[in-house]
Amino acid sequence: MFNTIIAIGTLILAVFLILLVVAWLTDNPLAAWIANHSSTILRIIFAGAVIGSLIYSNYFDYAPCLLCWYQRLCIFPIAILLFTADLRKNLLLQRQILLLSGAGFLIALFHNYITLFPASGIDVCGTNGVSCLNVYVNQFGFVTIPLMSAIVLLAGILITILAMRYPHDDIANA
Repeated sequence: MFNTIIAIGTLILAVFLILLVVAWLTDNPLAAWIANHSSTILRIIFAGAVIGSLIYSNYFDYAPCLLCWYQRLCIFPIAILLFTADLRKNLLLQRQILLLSGAGFLIALFHNYITLFPASGIDVCGTNGVSCLNVYVNQFGFVTIPLMSAIVLLAGILITILAMRYPHDDIANA
């Protein structure tokens, strides 16, 4: 049941991101509204990602592989950083979130590649620990933990860029 709820949440977030891009490209007022509330939206997304990750590893005993740990190393600090300042008012925070989201997203893309093409022979983690090829969640035939991570990190990238596009008047250039 938990996997289904998280997978549905992931799909809703993916649809939200598609609508965000369409609103942004068509200069719809929705894009400005999302930019105005970017801090709150990202706080909810990344807090949910942290809680979901901890539930998977501590309650369900899903052992994270090395690539999962690297993605967590990007997601967890973002969740903490988002509670330190308003995204639209702090240029340093925007840069930090873009850097962490971008790095985590690239790792998540690589992890998704390994998950989708296990016959490629790439198993970064399997020699010393939990294999990257372990698929604990596969809801609807395609929603896996690496995909969930990729969508969360993509949300961090897109919403932060949108917040930079519609900056607040008194932005701090720290």
